[in-house]
Amino acid sequence: MNDNVQNMIGISAILALFLSACFLALGLTRQIDGALDEVSAVVSGQKRSVHSTLTLARPDIYSGSQAFLVTVDQVGAGVAVKVDGVSVASGDPLELAGTAVFQPEAKYRAEYARDWNGLLKEIRFAKLKPGEDVL
Repeated sequence: MNDNVQNMIGISAILALFLSACFLALGLTRQIDGALDEVSAVVSGQKRSVHSTLTLARPDIYSGSQAFLVTVDQVGAGVAVKVDGVSVASGDPLELAGTAVFQPEAKYRAEYARDWNGLLKEIRFAKLKPGEDVL
């Protein structure tokens, strides 16, 4: 009888450990299911995955009038803007148009400088030569 009691205690302990592991796995499965529900809500309309990169495939090229509008918006937001190495001091459209910094028929390549948080600090516009805008 002594051997039977020891065997029953051993089987009971093993069964208790097995059931505890099953309940733990069930709890983790619920957490994973909740995380997957959150992810599916975020990406629900996307047809492909989104990958962020540190470099651009092609630089942004603006016409003179587009660069003018970007400059007015960004200087008003506190971003420094340089055009061919010359700093733009005012975000007032009339004052900026009077300085003739941008030529409407020309094309400009934009380079962006960001801080360590990824916030835009500066935009540098460089006037492109004829035929240079084809990349």
